[in-house]
Amino acid sequence: MLIRLRYASTLAPDTTMDDVGLIVERSSIWNLHYGITGVLAVDGGRVMQILEGPGETVDGLYENICRDSRHVGVVILDRNDVAGRHFAEWSMVRRSMAEMLIMSAD
Repeated sequence: MLIRLRYASTLAPDTTMDDVGLIVERSSIWNLHYGITGVLAVDGGRVMQILEGPGETVDGLYENICRDSRHVGVVILDRNDVAGRHFAEWSMVRRSMAEMLIMSAD
């Protein structure tokens, strides 16, 4: 079963936008290999990410994300079973917060 998980967090004070770029780059490769798709948005120090894929795989990735010291205050906003992917064309991509919210509302 596919799930869609959306979470929010706050960047740690020493995390830079270069760090965020590396996260997206590496995540894109890892996610492609494990069948995860999604989008990441950063607005100031606030982060929101949507992950889609097999439930067990997404849940495992989320556990790793929670342990990542580059951000704090990680909280799940929602986690739902889905019939299909909303972000099927992206193993991971960075978009603005507003753009991601508009895309996820479609």
